[in-house]
Parts: sequence; structure tokens; C-alpha cells
Amino acid sequence: MPYADGVSPRSPAARTASPALAWAAWPWAASAALAAFAGCAGRPSAAVSGGAPAVRASREASPAALATSPVTSTREWSWRGVNGIQVDTHHWTIRSSLRSASFTGSLPAFYEAALRNYRTGLVPLPAPPKRLETCVFGNRDEWARYTEHRLGSDAGPYLGMGRGGFTSGGEAVLYDIGPRDTLSIAAHEGWHQYSQTTFRSALPVWLEEGIACFMEGFRQPLGSPEPVFLPWRNTERYAELRSSARKGRLSELRAVLEGSPQSFLAVSRDAQLSYYAQVWALVHFLRDGEGGRYRPGLERMLDDAVRGTIGDRIRACDALDARGKRLAANAKSGIWLVTVYLDRDFDSFERAYDRFVGALLESNGWDRIMRGECPIPLPAPAPEGTP
Repeated sequence: MPYADGVSPRSPAARTASPALAWAAWPWAASAALAAFAGCAGRPSAAVSGGAPAVRASREASPAALATSPVTSTREWSWRGVNGIQVDTHHWTIRSSLRSASFTGSLPAFYEAALRNYRTGLVPLPAPPKRLETCVFGNRDEWARYTEHRLGSDAGPYLGMGRGGFTSGGEAVLYDIGPRDTLSIAAHEGWHQYSQTTFRSALPVWLEEGIACFMEGFRQPLGSPEPVFLPWRNTERYAELRSSARKGRLSELRAVLEGSPQSFLAVSRDAQLSYYAQVWALVHFLRDGEGGRYRPGLERMLDDAVRGTIGDRIRACDALDARGKRLAANAKSGIWLVTVYLDRDFDSFERAYDRFVGALLESNGWDRIMRGECPIPLPAPAPEGTP
């Protein structure tokens, strides 16, 4: 399933709340399967004739920038007049035409740290079965030309989504929208890359997008080559959740689970931003809410997604009748997997989620958010064996 995501300028509320750059809208996910990655193959140095000055500068500066990162090889790369560098790590192939050598040099360590976060941030997960491929273009024009080349007649919605990028078949195509915003969308898209290549069963849309948002938060310690990923350090999602509540834009949980980024975007851009804030909060709730009551179910769902056994779990669930099992097996959204994995009493589950979001709305925990800490007190873990 392809995903296309973009970022919007910071809202006034986010600017007031925090000096950090904020990122907000991941606005569009197509449903049609896209062609396999093509036209971005790396070439040996001799195959690139007379690279642009910016590329030569990048080549000259990159060894020092990459010295502390997990790089296994580098070489020049080009595509239809776009010249850049290909960097391979143990788990990623990164093709970059970024004009900044230091920015290019930061990508390998960032991506490797992001992958470790995907594999440990919620539950232990396996390594991807192959290198994950990313193109990061230096500007929107290069990205747009490549998008048109790759997607053909399907490129229109992607080209119209504003600042952002897309992922399909485990490969992401991004462009420079400023260092922090680019890295934030790289972390979001990287989760889609990881899940598309590693999971045998697809997650429901609300969980797939919620985890991608959960993976966005990070800080870059001064002097460190690697970021520290902190899921609560996401000022944009926190600010949007509070803003949506003030403006009456929050949706009931059932509507969030039954919707999608496309369906909320069809209502309005603001409705979509609210959707992403709510699924971000939902994943935090599944991990930490109600004393961790729902974390085992989340772990089982992710484990079954890796193994490709979500269908088996649905068929074995005695809380669903035959019709419910058919709907659960075929739906990419909805409440069905809540019933199967998390709580047979959806109304009880919804009330608990509403309490969690209500506490977030009542908090004014910007200092804790900036430190990457939960802004509200969390209940003590439930006794072992509590359902």
C-alpha cells in the first residue's frame, strides 16, 4: 500500500508553544499499487560525466561527514541530469542530490537510528529482509520530475499535496524541505518503508498511520552523530490535538477507526490534521494508557502482522460472529481489530481512550513534551494477569 505524506507550515499555536520546528500534515495516501522503484540506480563514478559543482563539493566533503556513520559504501549517482551520491549502510540505500554535504552526511546515522527505533520503540521487531531504499532530492522540481516519471498518470495527487514525499513498495521519495522537517518526514515515511517490507499482514490504516506519527519525535544532542527518538517530543501533534479540541474538530473514536487520511482530507485539511493528532494519541494510549492494559494486545497485533497471522487470529476470535469475521478479514479500517486484539467491549475501550485524550487536553505540559516526556501522570501498571 503506498503512502504519500506532506508537511505544513507551523501553526501560530505551535510557534508560541515551542521554538522547535513543527511538522503537521501527512495528507494523502493512494490506494492503487504503484510500479516498482525504477530509474534511481546508482552508477560507478566513471559513468557520471562532469558532475555539478555542488555534487563535487559533496563528494569532497562527505568522507568526514560520514566518518562516524554506519556507511558501507558510497558512489556517485545520477538520474536524468540530476547528479548526486548513493550511500549504502547495513540496512539502507540512500540516494541524495541534497546541496548540503553535512545534511547528506547526517542521513545514514539518522536512518539507522530510526530503524532501531522502529524495532524497539513499541515492541521487539525483526530486521527488514532487505535494504530499504530512499531518494532525497535537493529541490521540489527534481522530485516532481521523478514523481511524474515513476507514477505517470497517477502522479497528480502526489504533485498537488504540497511539501512532502511518498512511499511505495518499501521505497520513499522525498525532497529537501529544511533539515528538521525533512528528517521528520523521513522518520514517518521510514516506518511505512519498514512495515511494507517486513510485515506479512498489513496493519489497519489507523494503526499504521498512528505508529508512523509515533515515530516522528526526536531530538539531536549537541555533538552527537545520532538523534535520540522520543515519541512524546512531537509539538505539532500535541498542539493540533489541543487546537482541534478548542475548535470542536475532534472526531469520535469510531469515526477515526473507520476513516482514513483520504476520507478526512475530503472533509478538510484541518479535519485531516486532527485525524493524525488523534491516531498519534491513540498509539500512546495503547502503549501506556490504563496502566498498560492494552500493550499486550498491541504486541500481539504487531507480532501477528510480522508473521502474517492476523487472519488466523480473526478466525479464532469467538467475540465475532461469521459476518464480523468476514468484515474484519477484509477491512483495512474499522473497530474489528480492536475487538480481536484489545477489548471485546468497544464502548469501554472508547471511554478509556476519551479519558486519556481528555487528560492530554487538560495538561499544559509543553516543558515535558520538549523533554520527550509524557505530559500527564500515568496509572500504575495493572497487576500481572489482569485482562
